[in-house]
Amino acid sequence: MTDLFGGELESTESDLESSGSSNNGKSNEDSSQESDGSEESESGESDEESSSSDEELKIVFEKGKLTILRSDITEIPKNVILEYGPKVTSLDLSHNSLTKLEGLSSFPNLESLVVDNNVLESPLKFPKLKKLKTLWVNKNQLKDLEQLLCSVKTCFPSLRYLSMFGNPCCPNFFIGKDHDDYKRYRLYVLYKLPKLNFLDSSPVQKSEKKEAKRVGQFMSVKKPKMQNKVVLEDKQKVDINTIVKRNSKKKSAKFGYTKYRYVGKRSEGNRFIRDNQL
Repeated sequence: MTDLFGGELESTESDLESSGSSNNGKSNEDSSQESDGSEESESGESDEESSSSDEELKIVFEKGKLTILRSDITEIPKNVILEYGPKVTSLDLSHNSLTKLEGLSSFPNLESLVVDNNVLESPLKFPKLKKLKTLWVNKNQLKDLEQLLCSVKTCFPSLRYLSMFGNPCCPNFFIGKDHDDYKRYRLYVLYKLPKLNFLDSSPVQKSEKKEAKRVGQFMSVKKPKMQNKVVLEDKQKVDINTIVKRNSKKKSAKFGYTKYRYVGKRSEGNRFIRDNQL
């Protein structure tokens, strides 16, 4: 009996060892498969994140033209500057929330810049871009025309096309301004930037350049500076009831006839007229 039990015990122990080794092998395989799956999922997530970030910015780059539309950016993204800067000849950042244009100096070959429908305000600062020929800043919040023109003239010596429609500094006769206001504005802009070939919505005529050279400097519209509000002292304040009472006490006017008699004193005619003739 002892031998039988001993033999059985030995066989059971060997079976347990074999089953344990097989289970360990399966567990190792399962863990390796899980690790491979986790690595694949992580790589997939990173790819998805990168693709989603590109989709959020809506970046389109083709043949030197870089476009980022409706991405709600407040400034030019740094990764865009580093990746595309010198390659870009045309940059369109319309329909965003731009408040400044920092980073434009990293686009030395830029020839066209479009920043319509943003929230750019005066004073607007530009870097010097010698190759820029087209500037579109329509529908922003630019109020200081003088500052804008001086900056454009200094920074963009090759500029030929300029449009500023929809800004407070640009009179628009479609929304209340008359044609004369816009004509004066146009002559002044051409006086400051005589090399322009196109302004706002129409090409520049030779007659306009000639007229701008003659009278353009007088076409600037100076807006009065807002002075601080003067606060009246207590003794200067007048109650409206007091004014009403004062007016009610005043006597009303009367109309009538009166008879005047000419006396003739101190008159040169007295030398020739007798007293009984008066």
